[in-house]
Amino acid sequence: MSALVIEAPPAEAPAGTKIAVYACLPSSEFRDSALRGVFGLASRSGWVPAGTFIDIAEFASPATDRLERTKALELVARGGASGIVVPVYAMLFFHPGEHAEIVAWQQETGAWVSSPWNTAVVAERLGVARLRQAGAVS
Repeated sequence: MSALVIEAPPAEAPAGTKIAVYACLPSSEFRDSALRGVFGLASRSGWVPAGTFIDIAEFASPATDRLERTKALELVARGGASGIVVPVYAMLFFHPGEHAEIVAWQQETGAWVSSPWNTAVVAERLGVARLRQAGAVS
């Protein structure tokens, strides 16, 4: 099985958890609409944004061109937040190498990612038996 990005469902990150908010948008005019769901998820979960980082670029652009992404990852790595919340995961890791980078970053930091519109398999972290109890897998 390949390494999976670890998503934090709201129950796994308690109220008061500090988060980094990140988005990669083609234009600043999309900021409010793109982040509405992210801030809604954070509010419903009781998470506290410790920083908001926005790259104005195509999310298919190389991660090396998205400096705000780097700042969001560094905030978490320094302990300023426990995870990153993005509108969609492709904004954080679009290319295969970026996926591997995020998996390695998670293994180093213990951080998680979440999104109001994406889900990810969390069985490796939570344990299949626990997910079965919650009715999340059969």
